Amino acid sequence: MVFNLLLFANLQNDLPKKLMRTRKRSNVSGIDYDYVKKIGTMKGKKCVLPGKTKTGKERVATYIGNLCESITFGYTKQRFIKNAKIEPRQANAKYPKVFKHLKKIAEIYFPEFSYDCITLNHNLKCAPHKDSNNRGYSYIVGFGNYTGGNLNVDGKSVDIKYKPLTFNGKKQLHYTEDFEGDRWSAVFFKSPLFNKLEDDKKVKGKVVLKIDLME
Repeated sequence: MVFNLLLFANLQNDLPKKLMRTRKRSNVSGIDYDYVKKIGTMKGKKCVLPGKTKTGKERVATYIGNLCESITFGYTKQRFIKNAKIEPRQANAKYPKVFKHLKKIAEIYFPEFSYDCITLNHNLKCAPHKDSNNRGYSYIVGFGNYTGGNLNVDGKSVDIKYKPLTFNGKKQLHYTEDFEGDRWSAVFFKSPLFNKLEDDKKVKGKVVLKIDLME
């Protein structure tokens, strides 16, 4: 256990003081209605902007979430571009030591798990949601100087601080409970690109987990 905690200590030493804030994850951070009022109007679950597109369609704002500190490592491809190439995410090069530490934690704690992306969150209190774009099971682990902040999954409160948990975020409703302090979390998951990636661009475990450790 001492060796494992040392992994987290090394990670925490190389963490930035803060991450770039984003509005991309409205399903996780919640919709920022004050921001929406400034740019457009909510119609159902989408924010419609003034005017029309060149083809006469509604203009819709894609990112309307509350600002949160969250980045993702791994691979991606540009949206709305036909035959777009799969490329490394910017975070890989911006925080190479952090990326290395996170992969090492996965190698030690759950070497049998296959994944291609890791999302790193800082002081993000996730609203109740499901991860519609994830494929199958994920792993999550919390770390930092904080109290509280359990992950609630389908009504069950689970302490994830230095304790990796696997669950099916696509099917199971989950959210972050109240916390105090400086809370970080990392989520290891398969993106929709997983089966399209070349083997050297994803971490392939010996056996993909088919169990839920909460049971």
